[in-house]
Amino acid sequence: MANKYTDEDVLQLSYEIIQLIEQNISCFNDDETENVITSNDSIAFHVENDNIDRAYIEALNLKEYLIKLKNNKYK
Repeated sequence: MANKYTDEDVLQLSYEIIQLIEQNISCFNDDETENVITSNDSIAFHVENDNIDRAYIEALNLKEYLIKLKNNKYK
């Protein structure tokens, strides 16, 4: 079955995730940091196993989580 998303899609999301982390890392508590690391490991696992669609979904979920954290910190 062909992937709906491409490596480039995951790469673009990864870039956006890195930017969000860099901008907000000082605001993360230990649990939030652990969640980010776990999500990143999951993305890497799916990329390594050529499950790009799942990697994209995981990356999108991580981006949304980081945006939620950022918005909650700056309310």
